[in-house]
Amino acid sequence: MKYVTGPVTIGIDPGLSGAIGFVPRDWPAWVEDMPTKPHSKTGFVKRAVDCQALSVMLRPYGMTGNARVFIERVNAFPGQGVGSMFSLGMSFWGAVGVACALGIDVQLVEPKDWKNHFGLAKDKEMARALAARYFPAASLGRKKDHNRAEALLIAKYGESL
Repeated sequence: MKYVTGPVTIGIDPGLSGAIGFVPRDWPAWVEDMPTKPHSKTGFVKRAVDCQALSVMLRPYGMTGNARVFIERVNAFPGQGVGSMFSLGMSFWGAVGVACALGIDVQLVEPKDWKNHFGLAKDKEMARALAARYFPAASLGRKKDHNRAEALLIAKYGESL
């Protein structure tokens, strides 16, 4: 895990396969996968965001006062299972709670707003390609890195606000 002392914009794509994108003003951007941990062996939700690990990741930025966090506001979709809806809600509010508890300025971002800003549709590969152009040093080489790309683009969008 990296850390910078200057201003940084952080984008969070919540969810168990989500990511945290760090876009410092004076350093190359990087991205981390959302930390998760086992949650239950018997319930609907088997894994959850590891809020303690996420707080360790974000804590240095709460102390400096130089960070802003932009979190994608997630919604349930028709036909989505109860367990996946609950899991996504847990992930979203876990990320919001951690950032707020650390005193980091949090702004919620609608998916349509940041995607329209970049001219993106639902094609995840387009988001990955765009993020790779903006952030060539970030690890986005795998097709499954689209959530990492989206976290970085959410942060980039946040810089424009």
